[in-house]
Amino acid sequence: MEAEREALAQRVEQTSTALESLMKEAGVLSEGYDPGAFDPSMVLYDKYEARLQGEAAILEEACDIVLPEISLVAKPIRAAFSEPSENLAELETLCGALPARHRQSEWLDVPAFHLDGATNYLGAFTDAQDGDTGVHMSKAYYLLVDGRLVEVHGVGTWAVIGKELRDVRRTIVSSREVTPKEVVGDANVADVFMKLRHSLHLSLQGLEGKHVPDLGERRARFDEIVMQYTSLVQRFAEGLRRVGDSPA
Repeated sequence: MEAEREALAQRVEQTSTALESLMKEAGVLSEGYDPGAFDPSMVLYDKYEARLQGEAAILEEACDIVLPEISLVAKPIRAAFSEPSENLAELETLCGALPARHRQSEWLDVPAFHLDGATNYLGAFTDAQDGDTGVHMSKAYYLLVDGRLVEVHGVGTWAVIGKELRDVRRTIVSSREVTPKEVVGDANVADVFMKLRHSLHLSLQGLEGKHVPDLGERRARFDEIVMQYTSLVQRFAEGLRRVGDSPA
């Protein structure tokens, strides 16, 4: 029993040492770090915050790189909620005064590119039958052509007619500008990078004959920072795996 306690104590000490070393490598721990006050939970929190900051910086640069292409295909966010519009005034009235104010955001009329998000047709694909109606909700992040990032929430209604699911109406209920850190902390970052890269590499419709300056250089730089991001994630995961390993 005594030997087991000693082995456990040794493992705890080695784990703490490994975590401290990992955090110092990442530049998270300060010079005045006190080993006696070591808290693994706070270390992991600080490490995660450092990772978010790194991801946010990469996203911000990636968005700047693709703005020339985005500007050629972007459409105002409000337009995405204008159709279908059956009984739209009724839905907007039902949603209340606060959503009405959110729909006054000036940037809803600025061309934007959809980065991440989807619509949840609550129950429509599992329980709905012909004649059923229901509600859908959405949340999405957009990149405006002026470089701002925004978040938009929407609600609407659907109806099943025969075997067809129809989107009857939708409206905006919440809108706000967000930071790159907020986006990477909530969105699927890999999917966001894939969509941004698509705009540079796969000749989106509408780009033919358009002027896109320094395309080759921007493609190379985009791939470079994404590889840096991939390496960052791999190092972070490997570092945490080593911390959790049992001593040999």
